[in-house]
Amino acid sequence: MINACTAGYVIDLANHSNRLRLEAAVPGRPMKVVVLDPDHPDAAPLHGTGVLSADRRQLSLDVQTAQGVHHQTCDWSAICAALDAESEFD
Repeated sequence: MINACTAGYVIDLANHSNRLRLEAAVPGRPMKVVVLDPDHPDAAPLHGTGVLSADRRQLSLDVQTAQGVHHQTCDWSAICAALDAESEFD
């Protein structure tokens, strides 16, 4: 899990497919991103849509919730650092 984002959901780096999608991110191309609600750790993960900015500085996330679409931005360099630190053997 990484909290490199503005207030809201955190990216689930324990999800192998999620890590692979993030590692293969292409600027401007939407991708599925699995997120978790830190206020409800036992809740099921949510699927949002992420788009990496052209300058590779931010990942914009839109997560569909019961209250509507939640938009947040994430620092791409922090996500990359967390991906580098994540081990397949943890």
